[in-house]
Amino acid sequence: MKDHIYTAAYHNSGARREISRCYPGTREAALKTISDWIADQASHCLWLHGPAGTGKSAIAYTVAEQCHSDQTLGAGYFFIRGSTDKPPPFFPTLAYQLVLAIPNLCGPLWTTLCEDPTVFDRSMSEQLDKLIVQPFLKLVDRPAHIVIVIDGLDECDCVGGAAIQADIVRLVLGLGKHSLPLRFIISSRPELEIRRAFESSSRPSLTRLPLDKTLHPDRDIRHFLCEKLGQAYEECMKDGMLVAPKTAWPSCEAIDQLVKKSSGHFIYVSTVVKFVQEKHANPVERLNAVLQITDAFVQSTAFRELDQLYLHILRGAENTGELARILRAIMYFQGHRASTSNLDAIFSCTGGVRFLLGNLRSIIEVTESSMVQFFHTSMNDFLMDPARSREFHLDLGQFQADLACEYTRLIVLFCPHKVRGSVDHGYD
Repeated sequence: MKDHIYTAAYHNSGARREISRCYPGTREAALKTISDWIADQASHCLWLHGPAGTGKSAIAYTVAEQCHSDQTLGAGYFFIRGSTDKPPPFFPTLAYQLVLAIPNLCGPLWTTLCEDPTVFDRSMSEQLDKLIVQPFLKLVDRPAHIVIVIDGLDECDCVGGAAIQADIVRLVLGLGKHSLPLRFIISSRPELEIRRAFESSSRPSLTRLPLDKTLHPDRDIRHFLCEKLGQAYEECMKDGMLVAPKTAWPSCEAIDQLVKKSSGHFIYVSTVVKFVQEKHANPVERLNAVLQITDAFVQSTAFRELDQLYLHILRGAENTGELARILRAIMYFQGHRASTSNLDAIFSCTGGVRFLLGNLRSIIEVTESSMVQFFHTSMNDFLMDPARSREFHLDLGQFQADLACEYTRLIVLFCPHKVRGSVDHGYD
């Protein structure tokens, strides 16, 4: 069965960048709502939804960790955008984790696999029925409740991804008729197909939890900023870079301004903090720069302040022309081949990719294995919208043409015999 699952989707998988937990003292209203829902058992599915950057993954991860600690976590599936072109082995992966969490399931599931070893090639509905529903119905000693956390459903972007997203929602909602002890938490953006699938449900089996103003995000953001920016200043004092401030830093006015700019989006303040905390940077100067950012040409949208911040950071790079190409490559390759060595070879960057990205560590991560990736998927949305990203806009067609030219250059440079052979055989 291990050959038919995707372990990188586990909430604690080491195969992908670790998701941050909710910062202590934040998102308490949302976490309490979810905790009460799990205990109440009024419905078997909770939909946690909100736009990009509102902290859905942090909440989902925190809940998964808490349930894991309480031994009530049955399984987790954390989608990763661009991870595969193939349909995800969604229900087999959940079933495998459920067996690990509930060993009594092993017998019924083994019987199913013996009766139909080709179940992994069947439709998702059949996989759900044979790998999860039927084994649970045969279970004599059932737990009171088992939580399954599904994060980033909208990031399932394989071929036919939108339809798969909707199918998963409908199949999960349909489990209500079986009275199983499973409690599903699904987090996603309210994308059209997902929203339609949830709204099509007439069953009282769904609880909705929108990440909106009713959960007091401004209060959480204020707490996060005061703590993290204060820590940044203290670190610089320990290093002898700054002396004790004469007045409280950051000021209440500065915090108020940042809270207002965030518009409830944690991704904005998270990026601000990373920018201010960068090694060898003066946090006072960095914060002042953020507070003074203005761009009359940035459209007035829900992400206006985030766009201005992204543009400010990107324009501070050493070579914005080369940087634009690197950004397009990171997004195009989606982590599969976006290593520093590959990018260096393809683009022949002056000083290397690591040097070029040196001042961009608040938005771009270079992992220990030298893979280059964005800290948050909101950067993908930003780059795809020309009105938002301006000179850094990802023109996919142009990038593919540039990439073809670079590959041709490398072939001519390192494999000239292949080029001569092609010409000799009349392939010119």
